[in-house]
Amino acid sequence: MSITNLQNMITLIIARHGETIENGLNICQGQTHGTLSKTGEKENELLGIQLRKFPFTTIYSSPLARALQTAGAIQQHNLGSIIITDERLMERHLGVLQGKTYPTPYLESDLYEEMETVESMAERMNNFLSHIKQKHPGETIVLVSHGYIIKVLLSLLNNLPLRDFHKVNLMNNSGFTEVVVE
Repeated sequence: MSITNLQNMITLIIARHGETIENGLNICQGQTHGTLSKTGEKENELLGIQLRKFPFTTIYSSPLARALQTAGAIQQHNLGSIIITDERLMERHLGVLQGKTYPTPYLESDLYEEMETVESMAERMNNFLSHIKQKHPGETIVLVSHGYIIKVLLSLLNNLPLRDFHKVNLMNNSGFTEVVVE
């Protein structure tokens, strides 16, 4: 790999927001803010400490409260970093399910009335990836987002068919993964 390629590579630290009260109640949050649980707050503290090992100065976060509070916890343990909110990192709009208990049975591949399509989420993520590739070549960036949108992002980064996004394992709350992108 050439030096130019190394300079253009971006390391993405992709983190999911902390556990919310709604997660525990099996409520479809979608693009609602959600409320971090006590467990979520503690897990976010640990996440912030874990991420100290990475050399980043920029945290991109969904503007939804559960993600933004998670980004704030990361920032507290990584002084000198800045948080930039970006609506493209928001969770999938879950249409008529938002704010309600998940139906039984529920399949992630199902499309309910007014629900955002997988293609729409992929378009948001591709647009976001293009943006950070131009703005942050050679850097390490932290992204704080949500379960479904992270699954779509990981599908794109791993060249998996979008129709199979639901087969990507759901990241744990306050969990993270590291991905290098050229």
